[in-house]
Amino acid sequence: MKHLNLLYAALGNVTRHKLRSVVVILCLVAILFPFISAIAILEGIKTQSRVSVNEGANIYVTMDMYGRNGVIPIEMVEEIRKIDGVIRAVPRVISRIYISGKLAVLLGMPQDELRSLSFLKGALPKDGEIVIGRGIADALKLNINDHLSIGVRIIAVIDNIPYTIKKQYRIAGIFKPHSGIWTSDLIMTNIEDANSVFEMTGFATDIAIYVKPGYEATVSRQLQQLNTFFRIQTKEIVKTYFESGFNIKGGIFVGLYTLAFALAIPAILVSSGFGLSERRKEIGILKATGWQTHDVLEMVMLENIILALISAPLSFIISFIWVRLFNGFFIAQLFIAGIGNILSFPVPSKFMPLPFLLSILFALIITMTGSIYSAWRAATVAPAEALR
Repeated sequence: MKHLNLLYAALGNVTRHKLRSVVVILCLVAILFPFISAIAILEGIKTQSRVSVNEGANIYVTMDMYGRNGVIPIEMVEEIRKIDGVIRAVPRVISRIYISGKLAVLLGMPQDELRSLSFLKGALPKDGEIVIGRGIADALKLNINDHLSIGVRIIAVIDNIPYTIKKQYRIAGIFKPHSGIWTSDLIMTNIEDANSVFEMTGFATDIAIYVKPGYEATVSRQLQQLNTFFRIQTKEIVKTYFESGFNIKGGIFVGLYTLAFALAIPAILVSSGFGLSERRKEIGILKATGWQTHDVLEMVMLENIILALISAPLSFIISFIWVRLFNGFFIAQLFIAGIGNILSFPVPSKFMPLPFLLSILFALIITMTGSIYSAWRAATVAPAEALR
């Protein structure tokens, strides 16, 4: 009954000091909301990336060019397909390009490899045609049957203005917006048209090799024997690349937590009773009526638990609404490079219980830091002095 009465007293303090409680809750929400949102988006992107890598090729082969990836002759595909354990080998042309000042990715593959695409509208590209992502279509106000000029080679610079050779391509289709974050600004065509854009006929940027389970090491050794200048990257290496990339992205949390602790300062001050002399007098009255110091500290601790249990779920709900309904506006831009303010694809997110539990712990640490010590100081002085 004693502990229950202390809980009732803590609830009474929270409801009686409405302004103080609301300020503390708002400060905690401002701290926890970006934390939960960022974790959810980061985990969503990582999950989508893992799926893409797992569904991708087992081995990617390019030519070594001064320690970097170089183009590889497409004719090597036939030799690679003869290797024992190889299911199929797909030459690809991949490069970043700018379309009317917008960054995009051009991907060219054999016509047979394009059959698995799903479209918002339109169909597979034929010779001289392309399919584009929803992001490019919305940004440039393009539709099927429109024509898009693509050119990358600069032939002259006149008055600081670069002039390029451009070719017209008919838009045959537009990707569905739910195809993934990487298809939003993607341009796809057959490999011959992609080669003509870069004037690299007969070459590919890499060859994606799909092998039977357990044959990765054997195929890698035979590839090295086939051509010592091959640069071989396995699926495990690709996983290492994107995991390290996300770890770098995690550095953004340094900025988020700088903001978090800046906002935590007023929360600590308010929760500690800064500027509220009546709180000190209340503790003095409680001491004068027979309360012990540990009773006062338990009541204050229960107040902080109540505030934390209000703030954390509220932050989680606001974060869920912000990410799922408002598509992670502003926060998503910190984790997905090259996107605008208005996203043309649903931001992947994954809300997990661990960040929610951590947010409760974080809220408790902040409020306890500000209130326990000041309550102990007030509870250990003589009641007459506390009532002054």
